[in-house]
Amino acid sequence: MKKVEAETTKKNVHMISLGCPKNLVDSEIMLGRLMKQGYQITDNPEEADTIVVNTCSFIDDAKKESVEKILEAADLKESGKLKKLVVSGCLVQTCASLKL
Repeated sequence: MKKVEAETTKKNVHMISLGCPKNLVDSEIMLGRLMKQGYQITDNPEEADTIVVNTCSFIDDAKKESVEKILEAADLKESGKLKKLVVSGCLVQTCASLKL
């Protein structure tokens, strides 16, 4: 009989929440749903296989910070350390044509 070992899939998520208190609440809701799907939360983006950047675009400084954080996470993805990069929030909604 052949022994089959279950593949262990790394499911660590790092959340970057930017902007207003509503974004923080939205981030907490997303993290709660991810935890129910078996994800572990990590404070270290280098340990994550998924990073969620919950963006803000209320003022120009917030837009700039959001883009900077997205690009930092994209560097991890390009280096192969990160499997998934998810971008959410009002920057995505107001700048749907933005290509990163």
